[in-house]
Amino acid sequence: MSSISDLIYEDIESQIINGELKPGDKLPSENELCEKWNTSRISVRQSLERLISLRVLYKAQGKGTFVSEPDPSIFLNPLISFLMFRDENIIDILQFRSIIEVGNVRLCAINRSVENLKNLKKYIRIMDENNIDKVPNRIFAEADLDFHMEIARGSNNPLNVKTNEMFRHVMRKHQINVNEKLGLSSSIKEHKNIYTAIEEKNPELAAHFMQSHISRTIEDIKKLNVDTYIDLENLAK
Repeated sequence: MSSISDLIYEDIESQIINGELKPGDKLPSENELCEKWNTSRISVRQSLERLISLRVLYKAQGKGTFVSEPDPSIFLNPLISFLMFRDENIIDILQFRSIIEVGNVRLCAINRSVENLKNLKKYIRIMDENNIDKVPNRIFAEADLDFHMEIARGSNNPLNVKTNEMFRHVMRKHQINVNEKLGLSSSIKEHKNIYTAIEEKNPELAAHFMQSHISRTIEDIKKLNVDTYIDLENLAK
């Protein structure tokens, strides 16, 4: 069930999307919002702070809170993706990633360079060398994330790289937790299969291996029945 803070946040967000609130418009005061929603200033401030942190709103000292002018650059900030997706279910994020990464690996298999192959091989070697029962295994997790980033680079589409950068911060803690729960051996084998398909310039086989890799992770998480929600406090460490 949504909290009152979430409802206020969604209401302001809806008003901006629908054009009821436009850039430069001043929002009602905190007291007015408290009266409207019959709630405390704490709930009102939480919703406003979230929108301010996303740079959707801004505060002017002594004047109030206003709607910001659109700034496309904020969507390329990794912190924004962290704030946007902090409460999302890990399985939902993995399913979204499968859509993006299966397309990425197809393009990478077509467009990859010798340098891409060299880097992908390096990250697999690092994963191999760190296939140990170390908790948390951050080196393995970073190499895993680097592998997927290199695939995005190999796609030769800068938007794929930006999307991967946005999700990297959200996925880091998740990657460590999943590796701890599921083990590392299956992941290494799957990454090697993906690499081989890219090396052979076989986009359909590469897409098949990537889809299988993410689908297997999702199914294994479901079997474990682990908490699939990102822990904001731990993720920020």
